[in-house]
Amino acid sequence: MENHHKDSKRQKNLMQQAADFKTANSDDQLIGKTSKSSYLTPSVVADQPSSNITICGFCQSDRVSEATGEMLHYSRGMPVVGDDIFRSNVIHVHSACIEWAPQVYFEGDTVRNLKAELARGLKMKCTKCSLKGAALGCYVKSCRRSYHAPCAREISRCRWDYEDFLLLCPAHSSVKFPNEKSRHRTSRAEPLPKINPAELCSLDKKPDTTKDLVLCGSALSQSDKRLMEKLAAEFNATISRYWNPSVTHVIASTDEKGACTRTLKVLMGILNGKWIINADWMKASLEASQPVDEEPFEIHIDTQGCQDGPKTARLRAATNKPKLFDGMKFCFYGDFFKGYKEDLQNLVKVAGGTILKTEEELNAERSNNVGDQRSSPVVVYNIDPPPGCGLGEEVTIIWQRANEAEALSTKTGSRVVGHTWLLESIAGYKLHPMITT
Repeated sequence: MENHHKDSKRQKNLMQQAADFKTANSDDQLIGKTSKSSYLTPSVVADQPSSNITICGFCQSDRVSEATGEMLHYSRGMPVVGDDIFRSNVIHVHSACIEWAPQVYFEGDTVRNLKAELARGLKMKCTKCSLKGAALGCYVKSCRRSYHAPCAREISRCRWDYEDFLLLCPAHSSVKFPNEKSRHRTSRAEPLPKINPAELCSLDKKPDTTKDLVLCGSALSQSDKRLMEKLAAEFNATISRYWNPSVTHVIASTDEKGACTRTLKVLMGILNGKWIINADWMKASLEASQPVDEEPFEIHIDTQGCQDGPKTARLRAATNKPKLFDGMKFCFYGDFFKGYKEDLQNLVKVAGGTILKTEEELNAERSNNVGDQRSSPVVVYNIDPPPGCGLGEEVTIIWQRANEAEALSTKTGSRVVGHTWLLESIAGYKLHPMITT
């Protein structure tokens, strides 16, 4: 059952690989297709035009989310970007699926053993979804359970070892990982060091409040990620790889102007009134041996020019004021990639908005809001063109989508916006003007 084990010594450095391509340097950016009309950076590989329409060789899904990571493309072990990803010899895999594939490893930018691992995975069905391609097995040798990495993410009782890339299924979640065993093993030949009582008294006691710190990195470099791990160990804080409401601090990378990339973690952090701060806060805290005041390190602008969203949202949350989209209703109309649409809808819900799914629901709202245009629902259409379009074709497609959305809004007494209106409003935490019909 060696198929279910990983070599703990190999280096799986997907994030460094992405940085070497001079891409968007993030493993967590909100999923979407980049175009001249879009204000939102896509997932990791900025010039990757089709992350949502290619199928992962492992989990056989085209969906891209925080659980799957971005869609990566390889040919003969080398990364492929741009229009070349459509070639027939290109293998498509989610970053999470390849990261947790037991027999895949990297030598610099080159991925090794990917084809063989895909072939092995296709012989095994996922315990959760029953589809083939389940290369990730339980660490226990006798266990026959295998999973797609994103499927295992959905099982709360699975346990993960992020150091050695090992998984324990729910039935064996009580088993210790190798690093947990060594952590508790004491050698008789090497007794524990004795601590001088005077030295013990001089040690600074960690503030009790640090145990409540939950850190979440956004588009961080490898050095900043290591810095966050050091800070978490020093202050007994928790690191969350994915966004969740318990996060207290979103630590985002910034450019030379102090602007951060607009990611799902940043937008969710803004909507929840969390601290959105730069990496210098970690350095200052480590130097001070305690968490320092966050306000001097709060990020005030993103790379698209939206300002003061984090501070505005944080102050409003502290005073329990209504949420940004409180009382507003949105209907997503037309062509959206499924995973991207779900991310946008989740943002709307967290911002206090309501999702309408059908034209009938839009018409019902019209009758409920007679004479009150300000509370009429909003039709949202996608202003990102499909991948591979020429400039003239892009304009035609977006124009057609806008006309269809405006026709529906007129018919139902609604307002209409492009989807980037949502992102701009959230990033600056204020409602932007919109077209009324």
